[in-house]
Parts: sequence; C-alpha cells; structure tokens
Amino acid sequence: MKKLLILPFIIFTLHAFAQQDTLPQRNLTFKLPLSHLNGDIFAESAGFGIGVEKMLKPRLSLSQEVGYIFYVNRNSIIANGVNDINGLKLVTELRKYLMKKEVPESGFFTSLELRNILTGSTQTESSEAGAFENNIFRYRAGLTGNFGVLFYWDQHKRGRLTLELMGGAGMGYIYAASDKIDFAGKSDYNSGSRFFPWFNMDMKIGYIIR
Repeated sequence: MKKLLILPFIIFTLHAFAQQDTLPQRNLTFKLPLSHLNGDIFAESAGFGIGVEKMLKPRLSLSQEVGYIFYVNRNSIIANGVNDINGLKLVTELRKYLMKKEVPESGFFTSLELRNILTGSTQTESSEAGAFENNIFRYRAGLTGNFGVLFYWDQHKRGRLTLELMGGAGMGYIYAASDKIDFAGKSDYNSGSRFFPWFNMDMKIGYIIR
C-alpha cells in the first residue's frame, strides 16, 4: 500500500524536474542594432536605432528596426561634407534559423533584409556672390541575403541577453535630388539615381522580453 502511495509522488517529482530543465520558447526580443550608429555612411552623420524580433513559427521570425540619423562632424573617405542632416532608417528582416534542435531558436540562420533610408541634408558653397545652400533629398534602399549566428550570453540559454553577428550581400539603389542642379559639388550624392552592389554587416545585442 505504501509503495502505491509513494509511486505517484515519485512520478510528480520527476515531472517537476523535467519542466524546470525545459528551455522556454523565445517569442519576442528587443534589439540594439549597432549598424545604426553609422547613420548614413555616405554623409557626415551618426544615428541610433531599436528593433523587435517576433517569432512567427518555430525557426521563422520577422524583425523590424527603426533608426534616426543626425549630423556629426566626422572625417571619412566616403562621407560627403554636409552642414546638416536628418533622416530615418527602416530595416525589415525575414529570418530562418537552421538548427532544428535549438530551443529557444539560436545558432546559425539565413535572412532576407530590406533597408530603406531617407535623409534631408544641406550643403553650403561660397562664391563671389556670397555663400548659398543646396538642400538635398536622398533615398537609399538595399536588399541583401545574409548569413549569421545568434548566441545566448548564458551558456544554459536560460538568460535573456543575446548577441548576434551577420553579414551578406545584395543590390542597392540610390535616388537623390537637390535644389541647385549646377551646384559646384554636384555628385551622385546630391543628384541622379543608380543601382549598385551592396554589402551588409551588423552586430546586434538582444534582450528577450518574453
């Protein structure tokens, strides 16, 4: 009789320990993408951004990032000189985790990422008639295929912090228009449109909300 009473207790205890060892599902992750710190790399600027990754189903997720771009005085071989710049960066990513046994989803992944960057900036030129400004509207888009890896900072994957590295390549597009077509500093930064190859690299710090 005593054995019959003890048996359910043992089963209940084992079941409780099994539940504790089960890793929780990752559903929603808040992210700080470090690529946003560059702002628009083709202008003297910096920025910041935030993002959210939502699991759509096991191993498949959708992410959305929003960033703000602002002027900073910095030297770069690819950055154009501007007096002021403000802009918005939107990044949408569809991601597929490759390792079936990784729960919660982590490890290697592939993704398709679309970047849209809109900026308004001002360039100034001095002439005999005096200084004048050229206002520039610029749109840049990039579609890339990427490969990356996501780590949990807790090796047992019970913590909430994550770190991910990714890189890829694809096609970019630029459209730019300015007030003064005959501006002395005319370049593809302030006029015209074209397609070009685009390379993508990013590092993201994540915090699991639930």
